[in-house]
Amino acid sequence: MDLLLIDDDNIDRENSIRALDRSGYPLNITEAASAEEGLKYHKDKTFDIILLDYKLPTMTGLDLLQSLNKSNQANIAVVMLSNMEDEELAIRCIEAGAQDFILKNEVTAARLIRAILHAKERYKIEQELRESRKELQFLAEKDPLTGLSNRYVFETSLDAAIPYAKRHCRGLALLMLDLDNFKNVNDTLGHSIGDKLLVEAAKRLTNLVREGDILCRIGGDEFAIVVHNIDNPLLLEHLTRRILAALTKPFIIDDAELIITTSIGVANYPDCATDAAQLFKCADVAMYRSKEMGKNQTHFYSKKIHDAIHRKVGLERELHRAVTHNEFVVYYQPQYDCISEKIVAAEALVRWQHPSKGLIGPFEFIPIAEEIGLIDKIGEHVLENACTQLGQWNKKYNLLDADFSIAVNLSPLQLSLHGFVDTVRNILETHDVRPGQLEFEVTESTLIKGTDASAQVLLDLSDLGIPLALDDFGTGHSSLSQLQKYPFQILKIDRSFVKSIEDNPQDILFLEAINAFSKTLGILTVVEGVETEAQKEWCQKLAFDRIQGFYFAKPMPVDDFEALLSQMWLRI
Repeated sequence: MDLLLIDDDNIDRENSIRALDRSGYPLNITEAASAEEGLKYHKDKTFDIILLDYKLPTMTGLDLLQSLNKSNQANIAVVMLSNMEDEELAIRCIEAGAQDFILKNEVTAARLIRAILHAKERYKIEQELRESRKELQFLAEKDPLTGLSNRYVFETSLDAAIPYAKRHCRGLALLMLDLDNFKNVNDTLGHSIGDKLLVEAAKRLTNLVREGDILCRIGGDEFAIVVHNIDNPLLLEHLTRRILAALTKPFIIDDAELIITTSIGVANYPDCATDAAQLFKCADVAMYRSKEMGKNQTHFYSKKIHDAIHRKVGLERELHRAVTHNEFVVYYQPQYDCISEKIVAAEALVRWQHPSKGLIGPFEFIPIAEEIGLIDKIGEHVLENACTQLGQWNKKYNLLDADFSIAVNLSPLQLSLHGFVDTVRNILETHDVRPGQLEFEVTESTLIKGTDASAQVLLDLSDLGIPLALDDFGTGHSSLSQLQKYPFQILKIDRSFVKSIEDNPQDILFLEAINAFSKTLGILTVVEGVETEAQKEWCQKLAFDRIQGFYFAKPMPVDDFEALLSQMWLRI
């Protein structure tokens, strides 16, 4: 047994060592003459027991005992030694973690060894109690099968989450999940396979839950997720979509492939309920609604959220039809020479002419098209339409030699398409359009998401003679580096710079600086979002190249745009 003796009194230390030697009990004794020396030995080596003098020069034995308990080393059995016969002090030492308290005048071989052995045994019992306490806590808070938090933790967490959300004005949502037809697994393959399936499903769900959110198994094949800090309801739709996808993937259990689905119900605070019991009820009702509607889906109790997501899901489905039936139309917004105020270019902007919902703007369907992988087909439609129109104007109004161009937006997906440059070249040749008459607008976010291959596509398009425009300049994080890396010939200055130009002189300085370095680099500038006479005049004063915005014209159908051109320098 390894023993550490901490006592500043040499005589007392020798008496204790002699008594221990007379016992005949095999001990490896390390001596420490101060509290600091004792702490150092304790840090460097693991001891079975410590004999600790209560009265030390720099601290009491009680203080040292507390320091030992706070150390990174595992707690060990401690016997306190003292010259003072003080029952209250002895109780305090025991309460602080000592296993025994011995008066120095009572130190004998038998007394010390008995105290040491009893201390070791008591320490062992205390350790077993600590472990039992940990096990009881685990059983009280954890589901023993999956290791997830159990129903008790779920209920207490939900009770605490609502006041927090109310106090901090944050969104809160509750997701209830029930595995579809799980009973069939237990009935046909046995409960052992069913349990393993639950464990694997819990692992997949754990990988989807954000840090801070609470995933629980609340019984059988039913799970719950408390989602904190939800400000955008579409984030809930994204999470439920990922859950459905993750659980639909086949499970391999004991070499058998199992396919299950889940039904999800969602309720959010405060739209659906303002207390935990009602929120649980709403989510549960929504979950059973998903079951009734055919399973493997999500139902939102909140009418507001449900309607928004229902519309989004409907648009996803209808977008496929829209691409097949070519329901998209191209609108044109003119760009004006800043000084002469003549139309010199146009931006081609897509709209969805829905057969029953009417005209749908790009902000509603473009993000969905990007998410489901249809943006390349829509982009190709816009490119083909714009070049077709430009080719017709070339023939009708002899524009091949005129300084007029149409700008088309490019998506990251289009830049990743194999043979995109060849497609563009063929479209230009088919419709008799010069490369210089077509401009491609690319946002900074597209460049940041791009690959080396997509970067090469931009370089190839530029080599073809098509001017590249950096769109939304100033809203990203690497604008200047993009101007260095790519051969941009046009800079489209974001509307945020011109929005408050009348009230904020600082914005004027920014615009002036942007225009100055653009002219130094030989880059043409286009200011977007010009909506007032004062904004137009400031752009003219700063001598930008082009201006675009509602002050002049909104995006319009091709016939309206052609009528507008007839009044301008093209003399149509």
